Amino acid sequence: MNPSAPARTRVPWTAAAALATLVAAAALAGCADGAGRRNPSANPSTSLAPTPNYGNVCAPVGADTSTTCLRVTLQAIDLARATEGLGPMRLPDDFPRLSVPEQLFVAVDRERVDRGLPPFAGLSAVLDQGATRGADSAQLPPRPGRGYSSVVAEWIGAVANGLDADYQWVYDDGPGSGTPGCSSGQASGCWADRDIVLGSYGTHALVMGAAYDPTGDRSPGDRGGSSLAATLAAATRTGGPYAYTWMQALAATAQGTLRPLRAVPTSQSDGGIADPPRNVSPSPDYTKTCSSAGMDSSPACLAAALAAINHARSLEGIHPMVLPADFAGLSLADQLFIAVNLERVDRGLAPFVGLTTALNDNAQVGADDADDPPPLGPAYQLDDAEWAGGASNGLDSVYGWVYNDGFNSGNLDCVRRDAPGCWGHRKGILDDFGSGTDLVMGAAYDQASDVHNGDVGGTSMAVTLAVQSPPPSTFTYTWAEALATLPGGTG
Repeated sequence: MNPSAPARTRVPWTAAAALATLVAAAALAGCADGAGRRNPSANPSTSLAPTPNYGNVCAPVGADTSTTCLRVTLQAIDLARATEGLGPMRLPDDFPRLSVPEQLFVAVDRERVDRGLPPFAGLSAVLDQGATRGADSAQLPPRPGRGYSSVVAEWIGAVANGLDADYQWVYDDGPGSGTPGCSSGQASGCWADRDIVLGSYGTHALVMGAAYDPTGDRSPGDRGGSSLAATLAAATRTGGPYAYTWMQALAATAQGTLRPLRAVPTSQSDGGIADPPRNVSPSPDYTKTCSSAGMDSSPACLAAALAAINHARSLEGIHPMVLPADFAGLSLADQLFIAVNLERVDRGLAPFVGLTTALNDNAQVGADDADDPPPLGPAYQLDDAEWAGGASNGLDSVYGWVYNDGFNSGNLDCVRRDAPGCWGHRKGILDDFGSGTDLVMGAAYDQASDVHNGDVGGTSMAVTLAVQSPPPSTFTYTWAEALATLPGGTG
């Protein structure tokens, strides 16, 4: 089998495209009792594009609280802080395991404390309820009732985690950011979010509420994307009960800190999944069971290929792959879809929700040409393409892509041990595409279009993996259908 070099494209990160922040107009008009306002001279002169560009590492839709994404984002924050004379941000080592609201709370407090401002004492259960209403409806949280003063509300869409929101609000909220009301001719909206994060809230106990809906955004172009809402206030009575406190964060930080990451290691996917140290020879050797030419979805061939996959999985500590009972009778496209998704979900990654006609057609071009499917258009935020020649069935292709993709594997883009294309197919399949209904896929094959040496006239299979916004409404086959046929109904 000869896998081709993977083709991966991602829409470039730009502040205007990534930023979807709304600040309460009432708050800026004075209904926030002066909360969040600071001396404008303390703000940076211009927005800072993130370096490193964490938008090229983190998932483009939904939540991404992977350690890799957060560490790269932390590196960007630390470099931005350095321009203000601040030291690195100290976050607890368990930060990736915190909820997105907890992450936002810790990051906001760290921004405040490191500038000599008092922290918010905790995430108020009462304010969290209002923030949940805001996040679920993609709106600013409602103003809480009595007992709170200096109340300010925030909302942001298309945000991956708490650090992403922190970066956009504190370092990329001024001139050049694309923030509404902030341009060369209008400055009223510049640094409004930063002023709220770093604002003065009086002498009462500072409390915060936050909530996150990974698919709650209703904005045009971001429909189905993430939605994060927050309320910042002073409690005139009691601030509790708290869902999470600053004291808890400090105690966790004392046990260890999250380290920033300048770049994703070449030996792992963007989702932080490591490459195997070497190719895994199939055990059992299913190539001796399957037909040496053409397609073979016979029960014996599929059983041998599945056994080899499960042996390779055991070396990574991944539980055995379990296939639907009707797998042998499915189309090759459906087989590829199921196998790719099982490799993802069994490692904690979100599945592709379904095969679409458009992406099946795109994959068919690659299969017919014995090459990667062509790049997609602007309707897709991220796409990745894989091709394999000479495979017997969907399991055979996936075995080559995930477990036999290094040097001396037949990977056409891994001609030496340190070539950048080594394990490229595995990285593409195990990349973090985010979560939600925007994750879509296409798959196709041609029985005799392979033209590469040793495989001329052999099978040709291709898949296209993508993020489409807004998501499609129709599919040729869905993950829900596959789950219904899996033992126990789960993947």
